Amino acid sequence: MENATTLYEKKHQSLINRAYASPSLRQNILNAGMICLYCDFSGHDEHNFCGLACCFVHNKTIKVYAKKVPFEYIGNSVYGELLAILYSLEILGEELRDVLSDHRPKIALLYTDYSRIAQLLSSIHHSKPIYEEIGNRIAITHNDLEIRYPGVEVRVKYISKHKKNNALHKMAHIAARKTIGK
Repeated sequence: MENATTLYEKKHQSLINRAYASPSLRQNILNAGMICLYCDFSGHDEHNFCGLACCFVHNKTIKVYAKKVPFEYIGNSVYGELLAILYSLEILGEELRDVLSDHRPKIALLYTDYSRIAQLLSSIHHSKPIYEEIGNRIAITHNDLEIRYPGVEVRVKYISKHKKNNALHKMAHIAARKTIGK
């Protein structure tokens, strides 16, 4: 009988193979001029922690980062999705620090499955103060990245209809769930 780690590794490799088989994802994987990050959150009201994950894709490299963090469920997944975005921006900063300046990509696209991300990030007033606080932290981190790495444009985008068959987003989804034992 295979253990859970072996099954996870097989699923992970299967998703990498699916990503390479998809022309739109393959171009993201092979592109040295662009970084793609796919983020996700996993959690619910029965736990006081959540899982955050990011699938980092750049120049034939695919890395999955995940962590378990304290979490207070406030009735929906918006706060968790925002935490995943912030975590992914932090990962981006770490990765950009390790890339030589003459090899840095021109753009970094961070994909989230939170459909109202553009509205929330551009809004001055938020429905809950905690959204405003995390939105401000995201904006500060985003601005800091653009100051430290002026040649890299950083965009946060809704993944939209491409989520369903997106193996790279699925890798982040599975990692976030695995982090909290789901």
